[in-house]
Amino acid sequence: MRALSFILCAVVLSNCAAVVAVPPIIQYVSTAATLVSYVATGKGTSDHVISAITEQDCALHRALFEEEICFEETQTIAMTDAAARGAE
Repeated sequence: MRALSFILCAVVLSNCAAVVAVPPIIQYVSTAATLVSYVATGKGTSDHVISAITEQDCALHRALFEEEICFEETQTIAMTDAAARGAE
């Protein structure tokens, strides 16, 4: 049921639910933004919206691989050698 609600959100956010009401130029811009987002981050624009709402790392395509759609965000901090030596 949870996966179905995420898929429904993705459809609504991707303008598929209101194809007639949205001008074609807006659809083209939305598609271009989604493609750029996938290339840059591996997630679509709707994935970013869902991630912001849930405050987790969400990607709807993970359901296709039978993985969890959302994970708790973990931040890793990489220290350079110079920063590590300066902290000592």
